[in-house]
Amino acid sequence: MEKKWFVLMSLIVILIASGCAAASPEQKSAAGDTVAVEREVALAPAEEGHRQMAVADASETLSTATQDRMIIYTVNMELIVEDAAKAMEQIENLAEEMGGFVSNSNSWKDEGLLRGRISVRVPVDKLDEALARARDLALDVESENRASQDVTEEFTDAESRLRNLRATEGELLELLKTRQETTGQTEAILEVHRYLTDIRGQIEQIQGRMNFLSNLSAMATIEIGLTPDALAQPITVGRWQPQGTAKSAVQALIKTLQVLVNVFIWILIFVVPVLIVILLPLFLVVRVLVAWRRKRRRPSA
Repeated sequence: MEKKWFVLMSLIVILIASGCAAASPEQKSAAGDTVAVEREVALAPAEEGHRQMAVADASETLSTATQDRMIIYTVNMELIVEDAAKAMEQIENLAEEMGGFVSNSNSWKDEGLLRGRISVRVPVDKLDEALARARDLALDVESENRASQDVTEEFTDAESRLRNLRATEGELLELLKTRQETTGQTEAILEVHRYLTDIRGQIEQIQGRMNFLSNLSAMATIEIGLTPDALAQPITVGRWQPQGTAKSAVQALIKTLQVLVNVFIWILIFVVPVLIVILLPLFLVVRVLVAWRRKRRRPSA
């Protein structure tokens, strides 16, 4: 009897062990699948966020790389021409032909001959062509200097500030509307209106600066000095240059006149008053002594 119970208990233990062994892989698989799903659900938003940030960073980098640079170009030229008046007229026509204009011009006579300086604005994409055609008008190019200034960063900063100020303006308008409809308090409405006026003033100032930078970067400036060929040619006899001697003589004359004028000023302002202060009392004393001596020499009646 005891042997039968022992066999029966052994069979039960074997069956339980077999069942646990069979069920364990399934449970493990099920638990593993659950953890994997939860991990995937948890990581999906984070991975999506990283992906969106990467796309945004790439878009921003691409936008910065492809953004048009805003550069202000300025060129200074000194040209030797046959006739300065004619050259100024030709340069003016050249600027108008290229879609530009004359921003400033000045002319004067030097030794009876006309000299001039003219400043023109031309589109940036036609700058090189305009410079080449200006050189063609000259007998010689004495000098040519080109300068550039990149204002892209300044313009971008101004654009960002303008965007923020306009957003603030919209919020103030909504607040103003709300206070007018709800409270109706004059003091509160005026306070909002003051802030709104200040914001609009800043917007106009920044917008004006942006327009100024846009205009400068869209049109290049060319300043041209025009000298007649007759004035540019030195007068030379052998190795002697009379104009150099005349220049030195004029400089020496000017220096001499300066010295003489300085001496005259010192005499007039310093020496004369000092002499008056010293000699006037002396003169009075001498006069009194002379009168006294004459009085003593006069015979008594």
